[in-house]
Amino acid sequence: MSFSNENTAAHQLHMLISRVRSSSQADVALAWSEVLDAEWGSHEFARRHSEVVALLQMTIRQVTALPERARTRCERHVDAWWFAVIQPLINWRDTNRSPLSIIDDDKLDHLESTADLISGNLVGSDAAPRSADLAGIADRCNEWIELLASLSESEIDGPVRDQLISQLRHLIWLIDNAGLFGGARVAEEASTVIGSLTQTGASLVNVRDENVNRWKKALLAFVTACVVFNQASPILQQSITAGEGLVREIASVVEDFHDQG
Repeated sequence: MSFSNENTAAHQLHMLISRVRSSSQADVALAWSEVLDAEWGSHEFARRHSEVVALLQMTIRQVTALPERARTRCERHVDAWWFAVIQPLINWRDTNRSPLSIIDDDKLDHLESTADLISGNLVGSDAAPRSADLAGIADRCNEWIELLASLSESEIDGPVRDQLISQLRHLIWLIDNAGLFGGARVAEEASTVIGSLTQTGASLVNVRDENVNRWKKALLAFVTACVVFNQASPILQQSITAGEGLVREIASVVEDFHDQG
């Protein structure tokens, strides 16, 4: 699996809208169904189209991080991109409205230009990760699922564990579907998972010492995989070092919590 350096939510959104727009299907619903490879009206369709909305949300948020003049130019077109994804004023099954009508060339071109601006200004961050290697993050997710499943009810509340496992499985699903939703969506979700694992780790009070150590090591491995994915070479070693430093700080907070408990 490979990505270009222009691996942003906006690039992925542009690609998906372009595919829908150029579809030969009779209506918008079938065009989205074709592009997302999911049956219209199904749970899987809803799940996948929700991720398209997430790409739009990320794009809008990242536009606000652009320099002022670029941000002002891009924000003029946000409503057109939202209409292309949602189509609130038409019946998606109306065969008199072809998929070509969801957005005009000019607004679609502005979306691609915005993607390039985001890539140029935010490259190497979650918004525009450099790397194409998602296997490391997927491996760390599976290791975390095994670790969480091995903890007893006295060490972690069942609902907390189930929620963490659900997040990890969703991240794996995003990695499996990175061809549709892209690496930036993976990077954002991975950051959310790191936050959840860190917060949970700091709040656990009855975990056995050996499992505390497993938690710390697993968190280090996860953060390192995510940092490497975002930054990639030629600053691989610096990224790993930065990731280790971050996790040492996190681990220190977790340890202080346990000592106080």
